[in-house]
Amino acid sequence: MSETHTVEKAPVRISGTPTAQSDPVRGGSQRFRRQRAAMFGFIAPALLVYLVMVIAPSLQSIQISLTDWDGVNDAYNYVGLSNYEDILGSERFWNAVKNTLLLGLGSAVIVNVISLAVALLLDRLHHWQGFFRTIVYLPALVSGFIAATIWKYILNFNFGAVNTSLRDLGVPTWAHDWLGDSDIVVSVLLFLLCFTLGGNTTLIYLANLQSVPQELVEAARIDGASGRQVFRFVTWPMLAGAVTVNLTLAMIAGWTIFDQIMVLTSGGPGFISETMAFFIYKVGFGEYRAGYGSAAAVVLFIVVLVSTVVANRYMRSREIQA
Repeated sequence: MSETHTVEKAPVRISGTPTAQSDPVRGGSQRFRRQRAAMFGFIAPALLVYLVMVIAPSLQSIQISLTDWDGVNDAYNYVGLSNYEDILGSERFWNAVKNTLLLGLGSAVIVNVISLAVALLLDRLHHWQGFFRTIVYLPALVSGFIAATIWKYILNFNFGAVNTSLRDLGVPTWAHDWLGDSDIVVSVLLFLLCFTLGGNTTLIYLANLQSVPQELVEAARIDGASGRQVFRFVTWPMLAGAVTVNLTLAMIAGWTIFDQIMVLTSGGPGFISETMAFFIYKVGFGEYRAGYGSAAAVVLFIVVLVSTVVANRYMRSREIQA
């Protein structure tokens, strides 16, 4: 009589989706989604505050720009695009635009040229580098309001250090009302703005100069290139990214200059030294024309956005990736 032997077989999986433990690709995807959800949870509170405090008021300013709201009363009427028509036909507004362009473009060019020259000098120093870097960066640590207050006393016509020194040197005719002379006040503001922005710009250039591969510099010198040629064909292309960053920051700072104008001149004499940012503040809060000021703010936003995008695109096209 024969015996029957039964062989047990393991269950065979015919179909179905592999689990996360057996599929490393799916397991990694799930971990990535959990990490992304955790990161979003961390930034969600800050994002909510930014939306409520910045984005929402900015969008509301577009609505207000279409009204005649005075900024105080609850009642207002929609006036369509009349605020924008009044702005574009205002000589005072175009003067503010001219000053803004002068301060924005002028400071961007002057600050970058001087800062690059100072960075080149600091890069060649072998001693006291830390000390001189600190001296160059110190003005950037002072807020625009504090720096403007100091300069207001220095440039005072009666007891300011500048005019007092000129009188003591025997040239009293050189003394000027630096902040009250309509012919030179914008130029004085341009100088003060450049003085404030120079520290950050210089350090950015210095950091990029120190990242230039020395092998390329030495190879160029071995091939007989002069110092000027080394800078033009080796160093300068490597600084393209720094130039883009510094020009963008300087232009934005020039477009939105406010605190220096508020402290030094309050837009005077008359409306000569008003910028777009100060013009918005003055008409919106000082003259109780919130709708008109909001329209000017929208125009300023468009100007800053377009100029920044165009400048960045042009500079990026000239960059050489190291």
